[in-house]
Amino acid sequence: MAVTPRRERNRLATLAEIKATARAQMAERGAAALSLREVARQMGLSSAAIYRYFADRDALVTALIVDAYADLAAALDAAVADHPDAALAQRFLALALAYRAWAVGHPAGYALILGTPIPGYQAPDAITRPAAHRAMARLVEVALAARGEASPPDRAEPSAEPLAVGLSDLPPAARALALAGWGQMHGLVALEIFGHLDALGDDPASLYRREMLAFADRLGVGHPRDRAAVPAPAGAV
Repeated sequence: MAVTPRRERNRLATLAEIKATARAQMAERGAAALSLREVARQMGLSSAAIYRYFADRDALVTALIVDAYADLAAALDAAVADHPDAALAQRFLALALAYRAWAVGHPAGYALILGTPIPGYQAPDAITRPAAHRAMARLVEVALAARGEASPPDRAEPSAEPLAVGLSDLPPAARALALAGWGQMHGLVALEIFGHLDALGDDPASLYRREMLAFADRLGVGHPRDRAAVPAPAGAV
């Protein structure tokens, strides 16, 4: 087995620490307040040293966006892998619950990729768009299958790759369906994360699950046996 040289291990460890420090800073102050110099100060690095890892703040933001999308995609992949032979309604519900669980567990990451744009930052499409497509690939598959555009992929192998297309690449009917589903998922999650449901007295998890079941019925794939078949993902509250 090849051994990673010490210098490379140190570089990777520092890179991971920079990202972790930046995430903590964003969670406390918001993404717009992210500062490379402040990250360096908190880590005990010189300002010059941190620029050997990231050319500027925008490069760090881009790396964090890609990481967040990858983490979300992994959570949705795991939800699908847990139900490889599920009916389409059950698969959709598993995805929807995993989406919320990830968002609630990573509010700063969710806000970074799906919240208010950062003033002065322009995401490089060539880097962030493929990451975004990858994160939404499982929802794309469900929308295609529900519209009869494609059969649900065989998920007997958890490593099966998702479709490498984005919402904009879908046929019109499937795109409208995917956007409607994502809109409900994102809308309820955003209201919860940003505190807009706090005064309503309803349980956000129960509200979300009810609405996702209702959307499964709208897909035309809802089945009574699926309604109790999907437990809440780990980390869901």
